[in-house]
Amino acid sequence: MTFKILSLDGGGIRGVMSARILQEIEQQIQQQKGESLQEYFDLVAGTSTGALIAGAIISGMNSNQIIDIYQNEGIEIFPYQSRLSPKRLPLIWKYGISAPKFSNEGLINVMKKYLVKNQIPIKIKDVVKPNILIVGYDMSKDEPWFFNNTFSWWYSNLPLWEICVSSASAPTYFPPYELKGEGQSYPHIDGGVAANNPTLAAVAYAIKMGHKLEDISVLSIGTGQTTKSYKFNQIVEWGLSEWAIRLFSVLMNAQARADYLVAEQILGFSNAKGYLRLQLKLTGISRAIDDARPENIRELIQASTSFLNQEKVNYTENYAQPNTILAKEAIAKFIENN
Repeated sequence: MTFKILSLDGGGIRGVMSARILQEIEQQIQQQKGESLQEYFDLVAGTSTGALIAGAIISGMNSNQIIDIYQNEGIEIFPYQSRLSPKRLPLIWKYGISAPKFSNEGLINVMKKYLVKNQIPIKIKDVVKPNILIVGYDMSKDEPWFFNNTFSWWYSNLPLWEICVSSASAPTYFPPYELKGEGQSYPHIDGGVAANNPTLAAVAYAIKMGHKLEDISVLSIGTGQTTKSYKFNQIVEWGLSEWAIRLFSVLMNAQARADYLVAEQILGFSNAKGYLRLQLKLTGISRAIDDARPENIRELIQASTSFLNQEKVNYTENYAQPNTILAKEAIAKFIENN
């Protein structure tokens, strides 16, 4: 029996690209298997914006509804573009000049609004199908934390929305989020600093649950790979402020790419049931993870549609004979084989 994993990268508003790709995946699942996303996958793993999508799937939402969250609520999470916006003044008064770009009030409101079932907040301990894995980073221990519904921990009774907020609290963009359990405080920041692409974490978790590597299949969705390059003379004089703005993005991109390369080797050589990574290049569109303007969201959706219909990807079902086929065809093939 194949254990099917859906892995969802972090990437802020660019999560709408994952949602658009998920729309194609959902259509193929319905056509070939007659199932919903919630029924088809055995484990959904997410980091940051991927955690929001994972939670939405757990709550029973479909891909169209998830796209609507980004279109209708993105501007509440990311209400302005410039760090010089007058709307940021309350944060500067509270935290000083090094204040995060945004308050997390909008992020909290959106998570609380959608991560519910029958108008009751979902608790991670109550998740049954599919299993869920959310990546965060615990600053009290200075180590990544992998929230899940299978093994009992201090957070088991917490609402899922709180765990997702903690996973999405990107440094410089949002303040840290404090989780509380068993009388302790656990300040968390964005899981993307450790595993922006949670594929390997999800595979390790599946093995811990008792599944064999050769029985695992993974469908991994990215939020866009940046193509901007820098010359030495451009970065040699960067100081604290320049690196502070760019470092989170660098870490996020580097980890996601490294995870992909390692996962491809591990899953390919193990005769696993299949590995498909869907990641488009951010060429000619905004790389910003906080640009929630309607026109930018439309461009991200259009770029994702073009990727599905025009770009080729590697579909690893047999490492000795890799297939390079259109993304849309690779999705159909993955669903057919799993």
